Amino acid sequence: ADANATGHGRPTVLIEGTTLSALGVGLKYYLEQAAQVELTWSGNRFNELPAQPPRVPDLELDSGNTVTTGHVHGSFVPWRYYTNVVTFGYQFAFWDWSRWERELDWMVLNGVNQLPAMVGQEYVLREFFRSLGVKDADFASFFSGPTYQPWQRMGNMQGSWTYKLTGAGTEADELAYKNRWIDSQWALQQKILARLDGFNITSVLPAFQGFVPRALKNLYPQADIRNSSTWSGFPFQYTNVTYVEPTDPLFAKLSVDYLKLQDKLNNGHRSHLYLLDLYNELIPSCLTEVCLKAISKAVSTTLQTADKDAVWVMQGWFLTAEAWNPARGKAYLEGIQEAGGKSFVYDLASDSIPVWDSFDGFFGSDFGWSVINNYGASQGLFGKLSEITVLPYTAFAKYPNHLRGIGVTAEGINNNEFIYDLTYTFPWVNPDQPALNIPKRLEQFIQRRYGPSRATPKVQEAWKLLSETVWDSRTKKPTGSKSYIEKPPALNMADGGWLGTIFWYNKTTVVHAWDTLVQSGVAERNAAHGRPLPKSYIFDLVDTTREILLATVFPSVHGSLIAAYNRQDVAQIRTAGRQLLEVANDADRLLSSQPLFSFGAWVKEARDSSNLPLPTGSTTPSTFNRSGFQQFLESNARNLITWWGPESAGLADYGSKQWGGLISSYYVPRWQLFIAQLELAAQQKRDFDPAAFSALVSKHETAWQAQRWGDRNGESWASNG
Repeated sequence: ADANATGHGRPTVLIEGTTLSALGVGLKYYLEQAAQVELTWSGNRFNELPAQPPRVPDLELDSGNTVTTGHVHGSFVPWRYYTNVVTFGYQFAFWDWSRWERELDWMVLNGVNQLPAMVGQEYVLREFFRSLGVKDADFASFFSGPTYQPWQRMGNMQGSWTYKLTGAGTEADELAYKNRWIDSQWALQQKILARLDGFNITSVLPAFQGFVPRALKNLYPQADIRNSSTWSGFPFQYTNVTYVEPTDPLFAKLSVDYLKLQDKLNNGHRSHLYLLDLYNELIPSCLTEVCLKAISKAVSTTLQTADKDAVWVMQGWFLTAEAWNPARGKAYLEGIQEAGGKSFVYDLASDSIPVWDSFDGFFGSDFGWSVINNYGASQGLFGKLSEITVLPYTAFAKYPNHLRGIGVTAEGINNNEFIYDLTYTFPWVNPDQPALNIPKRLEQFIQRRYGPSRATPKVQEAWKLLSETVWDSRTKKPTGSKSYIEKPPALNMADGGWLGTIFWYNKTTVVHAWDTLVQSGVAERNAAHGRPLPKSYIFDLVDTTREILLATVFPSVHGSLIAAYNRQDVAQIRTAGRQLLEVANDADRLLSSQPLFSFGAWVKEARDSSNLPLPTGSTTPSTFNRSGFQQFLESNARNLITWWGPESAGLADYGSKQWGGLISSYYVPRWQLFIAQLELAAQQKRDFDPAAFSALVSKHETAWQAQRWGDRNGESWASNG
């Protein structure tokens, strides 16, 4: 069991723990409660630590009870896990080792002891397929670019299209870039695995997923090799991924051989936890209960053949699809048990779309309760405080023998840090008496974040208001809303659907809280005599101002613009249009001041990843086109957050960002075209023409996909480091 104790020792402080993970949490508890600092994504105040380690406080946080023998905490679940497989595309895609080091430190302090280790797995796959006789040329249509690897791994899509968007190079050039990328990611993965071992964090390694290059069918003509279902409207070339049917003997052979090769290449690092998602947003080849059970039984048997201690780890998200119902889910999961296997299911979105409740606690499989809080790495202020502080304990009370983990599965980070910080305290609270003092925890969070002297009563009151509004959505919304600016301009921007534009909170209250924060920040800066505000304080000022400008002011001015159009008032269309663009440009300038909100920083991260080290013994040919490689990386970075695919179709703007540089270069030109078309329609006394407008937008977006950041005036670089 994981437990720790933090108290007074000789000469100052004593932190004890039963595991490294427990010690990490004990250290975090000391830093928070005694030193009042912490490590966060947006910054820290370690430079303000006193010379002498402060004493541990004498009061327990939630109960207020006097502590005499040390603060003792234990985790009621064995696993505290982190991240979502798609975060490796939305967030981690271009990270280098120094950035991974910092994140791994953050994990230790938050008690994370299980991590899907997904970086670099294409290296094992490539070497494995080569050993089967697949030619390198056949990889071109199979392996994706860096930002799309998570969906390629799950069989949703395949291949890449950068050379078509940029008009530079060929598919063969792109294959050379992908091979260089795969090599560098494998070198990075070895460092990550070594650090996981050092921190005693259990890695979840990929199993053989069954998805293969189309050419494998020619090598095994007698095997049951099929194409999966279409995903998200992608063209056949990029979806309907070829796979080996799990009940075919070939699947078992390939699975065992793949895991043997993975063990060999990992130089002794081995985990008994294997991630395997057969049907993530895909329709199974059969839907009868008998057939589904046969599939999972066959896969579980295969995993145990390769590793007698294997645990099949899967994401429970597949059960949210219409094709699945409780009876089918039960048959699928019971197949694992009937094979004598073990499984662990990430209920990825327990905070918003809980599967554990509608699928009877996964029918006897162990599972984890998760806070996802954002999809597509969206940025808006959002949380469901009143629910997430209760539901994990409700799940544990109902399934105490099978709720075995709690974790954060956010698709993107650098947002809503209090929500995630709070989530990692859940395992260390007595589940029988989960009396979380949220107001007190928030108050201390702000003190740690800004410093006690800067966390004034006014600042605390502002965050209290925000916690009761933006962080306490009591609607059925699974995630925050998108701003109008991120969506294609239209006469009616109201969208109540998935990642829609309808906001759930009282905007007047939020504006008041924001104004208080800004005024307090100005007062603090004036009183600081040249000393800078903490990075996290500045981040929060930018973040809340972003929310006000783009979620409140921009929609209001859009309303004035449409009202002027409806009156066919050309002068007012021009006035409202100018005001709308001023708001957008103000937001762009503001966001460009903060690296974590900078498109230039994202592109720099992508282009800099061209220099990631290669594995020992690997070399880059002298003829390698490094400039083309950097353009390939930048194109992947651009495409994911705009078109999300080879064309502007079903997933366009799903991964959109409210980033400085992206607003000015991508979104503002769309709105300029929209305003101009409204004005033209009013001048000609006719209706706005959506088709003509869409054609103009398409031309702009297509040209933008092929651009290189920094080539035009005002395109600044920043660093996320």
